[in-house]
Amino acid sequence: MKKITEQHLINAFGGESQAHMRYLHFAVQAEKEKFNNVARLFRAISHAEYVHAGDHYRELKHLDGGFVANSMAAFGPGDTKKNLGLAIAGETFEIEEMYPAYMEVAKFQKEPGAVRSFGWAYGTEKMHK
Repeated sequence: MKKITEQHLINAFGGESQAHMRYLHFAVQAEKEKFNNVARLFRAISHAEYVHAGDHYRELKHLDGGFVANSMAAFGPGDTKKNLGLAIAGETFEIEEMYPAYMEVAKFQKEPGAVRSFGWAYGTEKMHK
């Protein structure tokens, strides 16, 4: 696999893994504030992020060693209103910047597995936002 696409998969795996955990924590906060439907939404999206991370991870099966994932991640959890804003910012970044760029590079580098994995995530992230 070409190195730039490989690093993009590593970064996407890291970002989706962080989103999975972040949304679980956001769900707990929403429950504390009695926003049960928002909590259910965060849990559902958290599961989707888990699936995206798994798709990216499987495309990296050739790796053997430690690598650094650089991903845009929202930090500084707060109340549900703030957490919704953080979630929207993260999803917006993925659909407006990250996945379109990653898909174009993977197409250019003729990495169909990466294109497929990025494309699946991209389509779903648009629904999340």
